[in-house]
Amino acid sequence: MQSAPFELSQSQKIQVTLLYLYASFDYLKELRLKLQGLMVAVDPTLDLSKMQRRNSLITASQRGAREMSENWRNDACSILMHFERSVEGQMTERASDSFSITIANECERSLREISLAWMTPDEQDNFDNQFQAISWHARQLDDTVSQHQRAGRWDDFSLMLAASECKHDIDRADSLRLRPDILGVSGTTPARTGVYLPLDDPYGTPQFCWTGNPQGVLLDCNTFNELGLEALASIGRDDLWINKSRMLEFARRHANDPRLTQDPFFDDSISDEDLAPSLVARNAFTNRSCRWMYVEQIHGALKN
Repeated sequence: MQSAPFELSQSQKIQVTLLYLYASFDYLKELRLKLQGLMVAVDPTLDLSKMQRRNSLITASQRGAREMSENWRNDACSILMHFERSVEGQMTERASDSFSITIANECERSLREISLAWMTPDEQDNFDNQFQAISWHARQLDDTVSQHQRAGRWDDFSLMLAASECKHDIDRADSLRLRPDILGVSGTTPARTGVYLPLDDPYGTPQFCWTGNPQGVLLDCNTFNELGLEALASIGRDDLWINKSRMLEFARRHANDPRLTQDPFFDDSISDEDLAPSLVARNAFTNRSCRWMYVEQIHGALKN
């Protein structure tokens, strides 16, 4: 095999590892388990509501049948079961190397229309927390395989945020190897299913693509624009996005820069170190067509 033109940086290893994680069959299977866990957890709450005759209290207060537990049992349970069946269908499609986004957004919109008034405040909080965890899990998968935009959904900033939630998975991930013999170009279907890195842009965000039907083509590359490159040079790779005080300092140095001042949340963010990283990130990227190189995951070989 020919030698690769560059070595994987630590940040590239982390980003590639995350995309392989989110596109994995185990990750999809975990989504189904989370959905099943939520449905199982709601059953005792429904039973308790019936035993305590909460529906009669709702009727007495004239709030209407839409706020009763039976309405939730009939409608919301059907929505969650539809979500679960959809995930099971996606699991079946993986056998033919086919990937697609989940129906998590559709499910969440539908559930918002169904009242939780029959639950106690604590029960509502527990349900909301569990479903938000499911939504976050599904969103990582969706952002990895979505083909509904010109460039990939992920960028350097969003993958940094994701990495902070997946440190354990990153630490025990398989080793990676660049494959300069397997190349691709934006707008075409790759030769192999997997993660691809920009060949001619060291700061470009990797993409996961696939060969099944429908195909997952290589989209344009998300990469730093001039402001992003300035932030990288000023703050450094290790501190970029993570060091809030340095990010705030950088933003303040550009307090009169129209690249930041035109941001709709500029006034709220320019003096807040928690918001400064996202202020810069929202204005730090561009996208372009490029050449791509396949990054192979070597199963069973732990990374350094």
